[in-house]
Amino acid sequence: MVMPIVQANNTYQQIETLVRRLTGCSSESTLKAAEIQQLTNTFYSADFPYAIKLDQMRSVYHFYTKPYVDKYPLDVNYNQGVRSPVYVDGIQGFFYKDRQEFYNIWPKWPTLFNAGSTSVEGGIANVTQANPAQVTSPNHGLTTGEPIYIYNVTGMTELNNETFFVTVIDANNFTIGVNSTGYTAYISGGTWNLTPVTFEFTVPAPILPGEVTIGGTDITGAFFTLNDDGNGNLQLVIPNPVISVPAATTNPAVPGMYNQNTGNPGLLNPTITGGVNYSTGLMSFTYPLPLAVGTQLTIWSSQYEPGRPYSLLFWNNYFIVRPVPKLVHRITVETYLTPVQFMMYTDSPILNQWVQYIAYGVSCEVLRQRQDMQGLANLTEGFKRQEALVLERQATEEINSKNVTIYSGSQCGQGWNQWWGGWY
Repeated sequence: MVMPIVQANNTYQQIETLVRRLTGCSSESTLKAAEIQQLTNTFYSADFPYAIKLDQMRSVYHFYTKPYVDKYPLDVNYNQGVRSPVYVDGIQGFFYKDRQEFYNIWPKWPTLFNAGSTSVEGGIANVTQANPAQVTSPNHGLTTGEPIYIYNVTGMTELNNETFFVTVIDANNFTIGVNSTGYTAYISGGTWNLTPVTFEFTVPAPILPGEVTIGGTDITGAFFTLNDDGNGNLQLVIPNPVISVPAATTNPAVPGMYNQNTGNPGLLNPTITGGVNYSTGLMSFTYPLPLAVGTQLTIWSSQYEPGRPYSLLFWNNYFIVRPVPKLVHRITVETYLTPVQFMMYTDSPILNQWVQYIAYGVSCEVLRQRQDMQGLANLTEGFKRQEALVLERQATEEINSKNVTIYSGSQCGQGWNQWWGGWY
């Protein structure tokens, strides 16, 4: 009679059983199941040696480009690393991890443009000394309740650089809700702007996301700066001031006693105030004040010629492609998978042979945290033996495998003009 042989148990429950045997903690009171679970998932997802994980958890990652989009995220919770080769629509391209090398080939050349305000504005012909003050502005086109900003008035200077809400009287007159009976008499001039001031203009396109910088000087003489966030938003950026602690006027003035870094000086505080269309070049935003008289905005943007991508940079968990695509393309690259944590007792690791190795690794960590150096030394031989068995699969795969060198017959980028970035 043939007796059935019990099959090997490769579930998480077996890992926990082995950990209790190896550490001598057989009961819940000496080693809680929750602690074993946490240490197992930590070892499996974070501490598992790369020498094993890299070659035994390789995968192929695909993503698809979008027209006029050059940046694509990679979820590093599932993919821990990326390597060549890279293929675009099945044709091998170039893979980079060094920004300097990539942008030496694909520089971002900025172009300077200028633009003015498109906001509603008008001239002032007269202001009465009355309660409320009445402003004469021919064909003003305003509506009751709208806010305006007044500047450059001669005589009644009390109105300059202030915001008022209008009440329309007729097509040429409105009041501004202020008692001006005690103000200096109006002499001449003055301009009002509907506030916030609107700026809208178009620059030659397409332009690179994240490379738009706009600067200007408002009517008070203050400089302001905007940039784009790479997602189509224009944001006003205001740097934190440099604050000295203690105050720079403190006596006695002891060299080195001042902390000039308080308040994160230079840290930009962005506020979204407009948008940009990278494919058409249309930009629009609002700002509380009009531009200084006789000045314009300066706009820096980087234009490009779209095409079929064949260069891929992986940086800061993002893929950046060049040329920037005009169409949809399928890009393929090799990645290293992140081991998924165990969720239940029936979960098994990706490879069954890892069960004992994981159990030894977790047991070593338990003893290490408990400062049981003698017990840790006793398990070291078993841990190394299990590690060697796991690595044996990698070694077997590498035997007789051809290594890629500069002398290999298969050259990266074959079929491409690697110097000028086009087809042969």
